Amino acid sequence: MFVQQSFHQPTHIQKSADATPEQGDGDAGADNTLEDAARDGREHARERLREELKRDPTEDEINEWLRQQTEGY
Repeated sequence: MFVQQSFHQPTHIQKSADATPEQGDGDAGADNTLEDAARDGREHARERLREELKRDPTEDEINEWLRQQTEGY
C-alpha cells in the first residue's frame, strides 16, 4: 500500500521586521554578479596590500596576491 506524503510549502515568506523591500531578508548578496564578486575580491586585496606595504599597491602586486591566495583551489 502506498502512503502519500505531503510536504507543506508556505505560499508566502514572512520578511524580518527590519528588512526593506530592496534588501530582502538575508538575500543581500543574491543579486551580485560574477563581476561584482571579482571587483569585491580585488578591492579586498588592494586594502590588505595597502596595509602591508604602507602604500598603494600596483596592479601586478594585486594580481600576484590574488594568485597566491587562490593557488590551492
